[in-house]
Amino acid sequence: MDTDLYDEFGNYIGPELDSDEDDDELGRETKDLDEMDDDDDDDDVGDHDDDHPGMEVVLHEDKKYYPTAEEVYGPEVETIVQEEDTQPLTEPIIKPVKTKKFTLMEQTLPVTVYEMDFLADLMDNSELIRNVTLCGHLHHGKTCFVDCLIEQTHPEIRKRYDQDLCYTDILFTEQERGVGIKSTPVTVVLPDTKGKSYLFNIMDTPGHVNFSDEVTAGLRISDGVVLFIDAAEGVMLNTERLIKHAVQERLAVTVCINKIDRLILELKLPPTDAYYKLRHIVDEVNGLISMYSTDENLILSPLLGNVCFSSSQYSICFTLGSFAKIYADTFGDINYQEFAKRLWGDIYFNPKTRKFTKKAPTSSSQRSFVEFILEPLYKILAQVVGDVDTSLPRTLDELGIHLTKEELKLNIRPLLRLVCKKFFGEFTGFVDMCVQHIPSPKVGAKPKIEHTYTGGVDSDLGEAMSDCDPDVRACGSLVLWSFFPLPVWGY
Repeated sequence: MDTDLYDEFGNYIGPELDSDEDDDELGRETKDLDEMDDDDDDDDVGDHDDDHPGMEVVLHEDKKYYPTAEEVYGPEVETIVQEEDTQPLTEPIIKPVKTKKFTLMEQTLPVTVYEMDFLADLMDNSELIRNVTLCGHLHHGKTCFVDCLIEQTHPEIRKRYDQDLCYTDILFTEQERGVGIKSTPVTVVLPDTKGKSYLFNIMDTPGHVNFSDEVTAGLRISDGVVLFIDAAEGVMLNTERLIKHAVQERLAVTVCINKIDRLILELKLPPTDAYYKLRHIVDEVNGLISMYSTDENLILSPLLGNVCFSSSQYSICFTLGSFAKIYADTFGDINYQEFAKRLWGDIYFNPKTRKFTKKAPTSSSQRSFVEFILEPLYKILAQVVGDVDTSLPRTLDELGIHLTKEELKLNIRPLLRLVCKKFFGEFTGFVDMCVQHIPSPKVGAKPKIEHTYTGGVDSDLGEAMSDCDPDVRACGSLVLWSFFPLPVWGY
């Protein structure tokens, strides 16, 4: 801008100009002034921000005093903020310590058909005690057999219709999986055929091969073994292993051929074929025993009384002697012991001479075991399963079995179990087998001490243990034999 063209008051004093030139110059001057004002404003704002940073206006909701939960705990952590306490008053802030339970326990002693004082008195007489281990292959009926003994001695414990009792499966895991895991001891008082009572310490062992250590402990603490074999499946691989183990422990071996009802109801074998099946099982077990044992006198046979037959599902258990006792009680004037000796093998009954012969009198004659044991058993099962309404009441009257109208209306399985239970009665044949062929603790102590005790057998302590002397003063010390611990919850 030329200052000579304006006076001191800013008035134009120069030469005259055209109107277009005046407008252009005026526009340029206005633009220059605007740019100068903008620069001054920018400088003022920057100076204001630097000099007074706390004077800016910030809303309350935009203020930030603390870091967020996402910044503290991370982006993948869910944070919940509750303004009210939702915990009920009944729930404690600090919960008490709860002891976990893994087993089913009875809070009180169950009711039994005998007095507990009588059981305690039997413990003082070692000759009336039998320590027995029940072992066998998986699902061959050991636990179900113990359930029958429990029902026989405990009147308030009964099997449910829809499921098995499984009294010795005390672990919740065993109940859920339906297989035994731990060995469980049971003490009961059982009568024999003559009515004499014995104290039985029974060890129910698992049948799965993965729990063979439980069987080993059970065999070491017992004086004899009852080997369970399924009549339909026969001798299995684990059965052979158990026979070998029992022979190595020098234990008395007996056999219970269980689930004989499967031969009739499932396989539907004729009575003669069922006899061949049972005989084959006995011969196979004897072959395994002779393979692993050096004792030539260790032979299993129903004639010797160390083999019994059972169906634990339908409460059936008998030996040749106990079945012969049923005939003696029914018809009278029969020496059941001599009669039992003629109920196995190739022995036939001649109805004309009323004598037993080793030769079949006719081509249609059946062996005595088939004629006197299997055929009556087949008829009982066939009557209950096949014809309940018409001929079953008459057949039960002939057998001396009386049922109420409500019992006759039961389904097939519980009705069959009830009829067989009334016909065969208590498991006296099993007791006879154990009493005759499994030694008492007094008799079996000496061979067990010689086999397992590492100390001096000829010492005073060794002789006292071999004699099973209950008098502590005789040997000067009390000996406890511990094999495996049993958990007791709540103590």
